[in-house]
Amino acid sequence: MKRNIILLLLCGMPVFHLSAQILSLDSCKHYALEHNKQIKTAKMNVEASDEEIKNIRTNFFPKVSVQAIAFRSSDYLLNIKALDIKTLDYLNTGMATAIQPVYMGGKIRTGYELGKLGKDVSEKQLSLRTEDVIVKTEEYYWTLVSLNAKRRTLDSYEKMLNSLLRDVKVSYEAGLTEKSDLLKVEMQLSQVAANRLELENGITITEMALCQHIGIDYRGHIALQDTIFTSIPPQTFFQEPEQATKERIEYKLLNKAIDAEVLQKKLDRAEYLPQLSVGAAAQYLDVADQDNTFGLAFATLSIPISDWWGGSHKLKEQELKIDIAKTNREDKMEKLRLQVEKAYQQLTESYQQINVAGTTLNQAQEHLNVVTDNWKAGIMSTSDLLEAQAKYQESRDKLVDAQSTYQIRQTYYLQAIAALKY
Repeated sequence: MKRNIILLLLCGMPVFHLSAQILSLDSCKHYALEHNKQIKTAKMNVEASDEEIKNIRTNFFPKVSVQAIAFRSSDYLLNIKALDIKTLDYLNTGMATAIQPVYMGGKIRTGYELGKLGKDVSEKQLSLRTEDVIVKTEEYYWTLVSLNAKRRTLDSYEKMLNSLLRDVKVSYEAGLTEKSDLLKVEMQLSQVAANRLELENGITITEMALCQHIGIDYRGHIALQDTIFTSIPPQTFFQEPEQATKERIEYKLLNKAIDAEVLQKKLDRAEYLPQLSVGAAAQYLDVADQDNTFGLAFATLSIPISDWWGGSHKLKEQELKIDIAKTNREDKMEKLRLQVEKAYQQLTESYQQINVAGTTLNQAQEHLNVVTDNWKAGIMSTSDLLEAQAKYQESRDKLVDAQSTYQIRQTYYLQAIAALKY
């Protein structure tokens, strides 16, 4: 097995500008966890689920209500002149009632369990959203590292061309070379300028996207602290797809979906069972210059007889929904396993591409050295030298791309096997 290799970016550690925003990979993850809007939304969903549970919990306690009535009449409501009876020109009454559910067919308990399950789902969705945000953070970060490395490669290539331009000018002025050779070098420098503009725009857009993603203000330039690609062999991370899949948050959410349908069936069944409540009431009555206070206790029993005919069909429908949720879990499980296997294949492929790109770069370097020596000896043309320089620059960029891609795919694979750390 190859030993772990640490591949440094081609020009070493970057030089930081004094005005630059200095960010490390860990600081980017920290900012993302604190400020990313998707994570904030997921956290609020968890809080909302918690409040829902607290609301459901109140159903276990008695329902207390208070009513009061007061009226005044412009005349007596009871006015019997023959008997000289005049009364009922006012009424004051108040009642307090407390009703305690004793048995509701399991409706209250099942509703509470559904509420707790909803909170659990919200927490798992928060974890899932957090993983997605961390993976995207790493993708932005290592893409930016790669673009900065390409900038240094372009700087080196431009320096090489400027040196060649000076040599060709001397040869041209001495009559040892054609003007077309001078123009070829100048044209290549113009192409470098165009490439630099495109590259700088790409760097700026990626910096802005990174800052927006992690929730910080962009101040015009970012200096990255972690610029080392770690090329750890893929087999170091390998896990069996079957076991890894069962650790995925998505798998646990699929199980929760089945649990929710089972609880919903219990809730539906509760609608067709007897419901018993007990209660107490106290009333104050002030009328006809007399006031009285009295209390009473009562019980209510409700049996939904007429609903039983349709209830069996409703429960059968819910049973089918449980089967649908189980089938959906099996389907998604198969797709998750394929996702794990694909992520590992891509990781292995990227690792091999690093080796290929490294070999190609060494060959391009050797070829450039040979062509440069032959050009100086007048054996090869300026076009040959320009082509060799361009291939060398392209090889350096491909190595950086391979390193960056492998770093990002490490993160994707760790997410796929539920081993992502943050």
